Amino acid sequence: MNTQKLPLLIGFNLLLAAADVVLLSKGITSLSDNIRIIVIIASIILFIVGNYLILSMAYKKPVVKDKANADYDDFEDAFKGWKGMNTPYGKQIDQALKQLEQFRSRKEKLKALSEDSTFDAAIDEVQSNMFSNFNRIINRLLIFDKNDNNDINRNGNYIKNILMTNEQYLEVFRRFIDEISMIGDSSENSATLSLQTITESLREIRTNGETDVFDDINS
Repeated sequence: MNTQKLPLLIGFNLLLAAADVVLLSKGITSLSDNIRIIVIIASIILFIVGNYLILSMAYKKPVVKDKANADYDDFEDAFKGWKGMNTPYGKQIDQALKQLEQFRSRKEKLKALSEDSTFDAAIDEVQSNMFSNFNRIINRLLIFDKNDNNDINRNGNYIKNILMTNEQYLEVFRRFIDEISMIGDSSENSATLSLQTITESLREIRTNGETDVFDDINS
């Protein structure tokens, strides 16, 4: 069952139970026997119909609406939404959320090393690559066929490769931060050199990652 429906189910049934207690309690109201029978029947009907409607509700699949301007919170909300859906990719979704948190943590560390915008370009470069991959993962979550094992495995391998590429991005980002931390009072030239290094590394990872993905698709 979709776990997104649990709060609604629990809330509905608790409210219905509370209403029954209030209406049927002799200490609160003096209803005739006929009215009590009607209340009981109505309560049973409401219980059956209400639970059926809730269980049969079709929830929209979580997406990032404005992909071009999406931020950390947009992807976090989307992945957390998918955790409540019935998919075979729970571990992969957890890993994506972990990667999001790691990126945010390292982004904050890099910003702490400089009071100005010296390293914003490096942050934007890593973020652009990782967020692009997060969008690709969500696209696969949207299209996989839960009734086709081959499709599940194919999309699972695709998502796995994307996550592996993200791990490489995070590692390059970590090494970049380590290097910056040893510069001390960073000069413009040293910052530019480091930015060139990270840009080249990310480009190489992206190229290799896309090759792996396409190899997986064609296999």
